[in-house]
Amino acid sequence: FGTLVTGASIIGLVAGIASQSILKDIFNGFFILFEKQLQVGDFVTINEEFRGRVEEIGLKSTSLRDWDLRRITIPNGNINSIKNYSKDKMRVVVHVRVSYEEDPMRVLSTLEEVCGIINETYKDYLWKSPSGEVKNPFKVYGVTDIEDNPIGVRYTVTGVVESYKYFPALKETKLQILIVFKKNNIHIAYPTHINILHHDNNDQKEL
Repeated sequence: FGTLVTGASIIGLVAGIASQSILKDIFNGFFILFEKQLQVGDFVTINEEFRGRVEEIGLKSTSLRDWDLRRITIPNGNINSIKNYSKDKMRVVVHVRVSYEEDPMRVLSTLEEVCGIINETYKDYLWKSPSGEVKNPFKVYGVTDIEDNPIGVRYTVTGVVESYKYFPALKETKLQILIVFKKNNIHIAYPTHINILHHDNNDQKEL
């Protein structure tokens, strides 16, 4: 009898925990649907870990299709944060580090050239007001870091685009920076390691 009571208690405990988990999933799922945090077709990042396009939103779970076409199902109760890349407009922010030896004014001028190319060639990416006027096109934000970094100066370019064009705009901006920098012979900074060899009694010692 004691064994039966113990077994029933364990089963009741497990059932209680399971029901709490199910209720948490349903509760979260209700608010995701009610607040329209996600819609089928949105490109999102969930919990800073799962990224993909939303395929299904249920009361208990949400399913994504990632870049590798894998289907990822996440219990709604485990969803703590959502980044939605499909809501009207997004700001593209691109940082590039350039060697301290480069002339800052020349670097800024070259980045202005990059912004001009993006604004002209990819103007359909730019976010527009209801009247069709372009708002916040690509521009050079300026120098954003020179402290405590031995590699180089950080420059930043920004622009506001239609949300569904965010990733193509980000990719094209980085590509144009590489192309225009190469054309203008401006070098992007990168870590270097220098070995100094000291000759002493015919032995080479690395310092």
